[in-house]
Amino acid sequence: MKKELLNKILNETGADAILLNSPQNRYWFSRFQSSLGYILYTQKKSYLFVDGRYITAARNSKLLTNIDEILEFGNLYELINNEIANNNIKKVVFESDWVFVKDSKIFEEKLNSEMIAYNFDAIRMVKDQWEIEQIKKACDITHKVFLEVLDFVKPGMSEKELARFVSDSFLKNGAEKLSFDTIVASGENGSMPHAVPTDKKIELGEFVTLDMGCYYNGYCSDQTRTFAVGNTDNEKLKEIYEIVYKSQQLGIESIKPGIKGNEIHKICYDYIDSKGYGKYFTHGTGHGLGIEIHEEPYNSVAGNKTLQEGMCVTVEPGIYIPTIGGVRIEDDILVTKDGYQYLTTPLRELQVTK
Repeated sequence: MKKELLNKILNETGADAILLNSPQNRYWFSRFQSSLGYILYTQKKSYLFVDGRYITAARNSKLLTNIDEILEFGNLYELINNEIANNNIKKVVFESDWVFVKDSKIFEEKLNSEMIAYNFDAIRMVKDQWEIEQIKKACDITHKVFLEVLDFVKPGMSEKELARFVSDSFLKNGAEKLSFDTIVASGENGSMPHAVPTDKKIELGEFVTLDMGCYYNGYCSDQTRTFAVGNTDNEKLKEIYEIVYKSQQLGIESIKPGIKGNEIHKICYDYIDSKGYGKYFTHGTGHGLGIEIHEEPYNSVAGNKTLQEGMCVTVEPGIYIPTIGGVRIEDDILVTKDGYQYLTTPLRELQVTK
């Protein structure tokens, strides 16, 4: 499937080769991770160029795929030019959404071919079965961590303490690393969608929004749960929770091939707005995820991509009221042939800690 996508770009641009520079697209194509490297793709052969830090790892990698030859570079451009000559390459496509202007000029100066800029931001939208399995594994780890959080959190501990516990639990449960900085927002801090954990103590009866995720084999999860500490006596936040819950349910149930991201957002927003809280839902309803925590397609006002089978997206409406708090519920969803499938656990009802 990946070669077919690249071949489509070659046909569209009339080019002979594609040069992948970004770590994300290189990993997507080859399943080999490195901070620096290049892939030169042609319809007949694919080359991976890495420096001495990665050459042994690349040659020994059990995940490596779609690569025909691995080359260690000292003089990178000389090596690439050798293959440009060997393959009679006249035009090379590069990632306009990744490469800095100064680097594109270096490509034009150093490489013996015409360089064509192309936007690759949507190349990774549809996932193959292996990619879906890695995301699902990351989601399973995230669920385990959430259950551990419910047993761990107690009134009097700080948001920072809880965030550190989350980090340790992810690593203990087999994650490679966090997919983003954990968000812990308790009480009034819940009114900030991307609150940074503070020294604030979590109090009995407060609602806590916990947004967290991890990487597994280079693919990430992203889950948000809002839970109550000790009791659910806060009637206002209970009301808000039920509205967000219903909004998210409507958004998830709308997912199927053919719907656009902005339509999903409108469904979620319109329900919240019908309950009088539209002005407190201040962000998009979701985003694609995979190698990056935020990637195409986007479920937002600007989300003009049509969902297809194999895409993985989040649905995460929220309500945030200054001086009161907030609620967000987020799940990772796979677009299937006829609808959708949860990747995160569908444990979405309001949880109350002991």
